[in-house]
Amino acid sequence: MPDMFTAPDAPSALRAVPDAGQGLPSGSLACHAEAVFERVSPYDGVGFRNHCRRLFTFSEMLMRQADVAMDRDVAYAVAMCHDLGIVSRDDTGPTYLARSRALFERETAGQDLAGTPARIIDECMIYNHRILAVPNLSPQADAFRRAVQIEHSRGLLRFGLDADAVKQVFVRHPRGNFDRVLLDFTWRTLRREPLTLVHGIFF
Repeated sequence: MPDMFTAPDAPSALRAVPDAGQGLPSGSLACHAEAVFERVSPYDGVGFRNHCRRLFTFSEMLMRQADVAMDRDVAYAVAMCHDLGIVSRDDTGPTYLARSRALFERETAGQDLAGTPARIIDECMIYNHRILAVPNLSPQADAFRRAVQIEHSRGLLRFGLDADAVKQVFVRHPRGNFDRVLLDFTWRTLRREPLTLVHGIFF
């Protein structure tokens, strides 16, 4: 990858297992999702990984606030895979959102998804970057959608979550080099599928 990305902060083997001490799940599916992320992501540094971990944490906080249930390992796997369609070379689809969904389906075949309906997983993967509300969206997917907005607004949007609690998520999982990763995301999207910046985000 380009030199603009920093060197890894720790050996891959040490970064491949979620840290349960940080409130992250450590079941077999969560560990598998970490392994998939490690294999597919081309970026060094903690920025991209911590982005996914913040998304998981914010979505879990929002679901807890709304008294909505979703298996933690499944939610973590969704969070870790939700952007991988941007960089995956093994999945096809009209948008990176569709490719992320295809990657999730391929990589979790045979895994225990705790009976989570495919419709909910589909919605979490396809609509997580949608800015405007989506009619009849499952509450789990809407939590992911709002979690992305908390993340990208750096906590200015909180949807009723406690400000200090949101701040602590950013402290616990620092941004690192994520701004540079976002620049690369934008370049890849503009080069490959510029209409996704409208279709998929606004509509």
